Order: sequence, then C-alpha cells, then structure tokens
Amino acid sequence: LKSVREAGAKVMIVRGDERAFSSGYKLDPGVMRPANLTTDRDRLVDVTEFMRLYRAHPVVTIAEVRGYCVAGGTDLMLASDIALTSDDAQLGVPNVRGLGITMMLPVWSWMVGPQRAKLLALTGDFITGAEAAQFGLVAASMPGTILSDRVVAIAERIALMPEELLHVTKQALNAAWDAAGLGTTLLRAAELDAISHGTDPVIGFWDEVERDGMRAALQSRDHSFSDTRILDILAAPDEAPTP
Repeated sequence: LKSVREAGAKVMIVRGDERAFSSGYKLDPGVMRPANLTTDRDRLVDVTEFMRLYRAHPVVTIAEVRGYCVAGGTDLMLASDIALTSDDAQLGVPNVRGLGITMMLPVWSWMVGPQRAKLLALTGDFITGAEAAQFGLVAASMPGTILSDRVVAIAERIALMPEELLHVTKQALNAAWDAAGLGTTLLRAAELDAISHGTDPVIGFWDEVERDGMRAALQSRDHSFSDTRILDILAAPDEAPTP
C-alpha cells in the first residue's frame, strides 16, 4: 500500500482470479499448528495488526470478489473499504468447523446484526455473493460478466475526489468502528482463536491432517454439512400437511 500511495493512487482494487478472491490463510501445520498458546496469540495479534493498518491506510480499497472467498479471505474482504461481489461468489467461514475463527468475524455482527451474523457464521455454511449483498455483508453484487467493469467505474469515480478530502472522509467513516472498539475487538478475536486452537476438535483436525493428509481431513470435517445449507432450510417450502 505504501508503494501504491507513493505512485499517486487514490484507490486500489484488490482481486483474485475467476476461481477465488482468496482461499484463506495457508493451511500449513508447521505454521498454523501452534507450539504453545503464547506464540500462537502473538502470531494472531500480528494478523489483526495487519488488518487494522490495511483498513486505516489513506488509499481507498475495493475488494472485487468472485469465486471463493473463504475463512481468512473474508477478513481481507471485510477490512477493505468496499466489497463488491459476483452474484455467484461463494463466501464462508468453514474453518469454524474444525480450525478456529477468523479475525474479522466479530464485526459480522456490526454489519448484519447479531442474529443474522450467527445465522450466517455458526455452521460455516457458504453464502452466495447475492445473499451476502442482501444481508449487508458486502456493498453490492452483480453478474460476474460486468463486475470488473463496474468496479473500475466506481474506483474512477471515487478517484475524482481531492486526495486530502478523500482521506478525511474515509477516516470519518471509519471513526464509528474505532469508537466502538474495533482494536479491542480484533485483539479479543485473536485471543479467542488462540484458545480454540487448544481445543480437542482442532487438535484432532491437525492430527488427522498429519495422518491422512489435508484433503482427507477437510472432507471428513465438511462431510456432515454437505447435504444442505442453513439458508436453504429457511427457504424450504412449507411441508406441513394440509388440514
């Protein structure tokens, strides 16, 4: 971001490719499986500090999300100033089923309300970009064929603003989260994630990874959730018998 600002840019678009915006943090047991609680907490605090600095940077960031946006990928999306997705993008935090939480997960409650945040996140089920927009988790969704063009058009319009006033306006809008305790919230998330890494399910997951490989461990973790999604249960037709 420093080099982006030094180049005179006011807005930066962050994107992946057609397959994924981000598949999340690298699932490397050598990194993700902690040696002890203290070093794990320190590592996670470093992650939250990156998210905080990324969000506070004067350059306006727009996340262009298509394909999968998973686990830690949702952190980067939510730390961006604006997130725009393709209708069919797949967003989710399946990590809660066996790996722990994500650092920005607590702010889901601020964005969509506590009830909806729990509905969307407690099972780790995926939601589409269109559903994420409907719930307010992202700014908007649209067909993938026009997404990049619309993102560029929005970036160009924001860039019409004078740089100094753009910075002030961004910081003014960020102030609400800062006053609500974003820094403390992220620190708490890091500590809770570190605690989760010492639980039996997470220890068992990494044992399975080392025994059977990552693919098998993920399949085992997600198998019970593969038949439906929590939002599909809500959308299911009324099957009560007709009197």
